[in-house]
Amino acid sequence: MTAAKLFCAAVIALTACSRADVKVSGPLPQRGYIWQREWTPAVIGALAEADRTMDGVVLLGAEISFAAKKPEIARASIDWAAVKRQTDHCSVALRVAPFAGPFREDDATARAIVDLAKQILDEAHSHDVKIEEFQLDFDCAQNNLRDYRGWLRTLRGAVHPVRFVITTLPSWLDHPDFLALIREADSYVLQVHSIPISSTRVTLCDARLARQWISKAAKLGLPFSVALPTYHCSAGYGADGKLLSVAMDSVQPAWPPGTRILEFGADPDEIAALVNEWQQSRPPQLRELLWYRIPIATDMRNWRWVTLSAVMAGRSPEHKLNVLQEGENPIDLSIFNAGEADEQLNASVTATWTGTELTASDALSDWSVRSEHGRAIFNVTTSKSVRLPPGGTRKIGWLRFDRTTNLRTELSNQSEPLR
Repeated sequence: MTAAKLFCAAVIALTACSRADVKVSGPLPQRGYIWQREWTPAVIGALAEADRTMDGVVLLGAEISFAAKKPEIARASIDWAAVKRQTDHCSVALRVAPFAGPFREDDATARAIVDLAKQILDEAHSHDVKIEEFQLDFDCAQNNLRDYRGWLRTLRGAVHPVRFVITTLPSWLDHPDFLALIREADSYVLQVHSIPISSTRVTLCDARLARQWISKAAKLGLPFSVALPTYHCSAGYGADGKLLSVAMDSVQPAWPPGTRILEFGADPDEIAALVNEWQQSRPPQLRELLWYRIPIATDMRNWRWVTLSAVMAGRSPEHKLNVLQEGENPIDLSIFNAGEADEQLNASVTATWTGTELTASDALSDWSVRSEHGRAIFNVTTSKSVRLPPGGTRKIGWLRFDRTTNLRTELSNQSEPLR
């Protein structure tokens, strides 16, 4: 009897191991977030591009905060007519601001969240827009995960029959209540990107950690999606190294004197390598990729569509900078980004000539120029990041000669992809 039990236990263990080692391959469904509150023509244009490029969109429906005595709600001005016209696969999200509790299933806080969720879904329904999924985006403190389940039970029933999904943080994966938590939803999104809360960490999305988190999540045996970043930002840190606030496209905080400001950005090359890796081999529990955020033409701190399209295909975007010349004499010089990704310009441009004399020269803002022995060298002078998006041009200066000449130019150190 003992031997039989040991044999059965061994079979079960081997079966579990084999299931954990199962891998699948092939394209992953990919959707993107539209997180703008104000729906401008640029947002509507991005929605049309997303419909051509992606498998669906997740729209920010509203944000709710309980910092004051009464709930404070910021609704997104969604153009439902444009949504109905331009996309066939639409989901919505409700963002809940940091909240310390208490978490009860039927108190005023829970009712406010449920009421707002129903309003968002009713509004979509009134415009004949089918919502495929409702996401709850809330960064719950780990010590509250057990009580947070009560919210999920209530909200899941309220949005039924719409599919109910929650966003989760990698730090939750080891919590004893995490498995029970995600079972309260139809699925969950694992966010493998975040703005560092202290200045000791210097990456927005660590590819090595992302691989570890996906592996750990897969072992739980439940399906999940992974959220990846497309944005970059500036973060301000106090003297103690703790995060004060973040500058994004829609937010530019006023930092106090002495604030340490760090730049963070999604690295398209690293993330493309991750996507390619998962397309070749991934755990079957990883069902989808979600991109935060969809490129908007007016955004300054986000990838362009050409960058995102390359990364979605698992391909590193092309990096290519050219020096342009305009005019015969004087000659205006510019740097043109002929590649597919934003570039951070740390390069110098060297112009050389023969058989003529340089009579005048000048460098434009953030650049310097010096000339010697038949050559002129332009260098960046600003300590701030000089960013050039795909298709962008940056004028750097001009050169005048005593006669027309054939100018040769060279861009040294090319550039560095924006990190």
